[in-house]
Amino acid sequence: MTKKVELMRGEFNAEEEKYGEEWRVVLNTGGNYTLGKTQAVILQQAIATGNRGIIMFKTFSISIPYIAEFYRVKRFLKDAKLLPESASELEYKPIPDEKFKEFKKKAYKAIGRKYEE
Repeated sequence: MTKKVELMRGEFNAEEEKYGEEWRVVLNTGGNYTLGKTQAVILQQAIATGNRGIIMFKTFSISIPYIAEFYRVKRFLKDAKLLPESASELEYKPIPDEKFKEFKKKAYKAIGRKYEE
C-alpha cells in the first residue's frame, strides 16, 4: 500500500502520528517552498509514480521537472506531546574567569606542571 493511500485512509503507525515534519523543496528557477508532512508525502508519491507535471496545493504549485532539492529539514513532536519547559536543559552560563584560572592552576598542579598565564 502506498503512503498516499495510507494517508487517505488514516492507516498510520501510532508512533508516526506523534511527529510532525518540515520539508523543503528548492526549484531550479529559484523558488523555495516549505511543506508539511502530508504535502511532502503527496509530492513523494507523485515523483515515485512518474508524474512529470505540476502538483497543485491550495495556495501554490510545484513543477516536478524543476525540483533541484527535496529534503526533510526537521522532525519534531507535535504540540500536545512536547515536554514541559521545566524538562529542558538549563541555560549555559560560562565559568567566571577568576574561578576558571583557579581551576586551571589546580589541574596543572595535579599533573605536575607549572601554570603559566
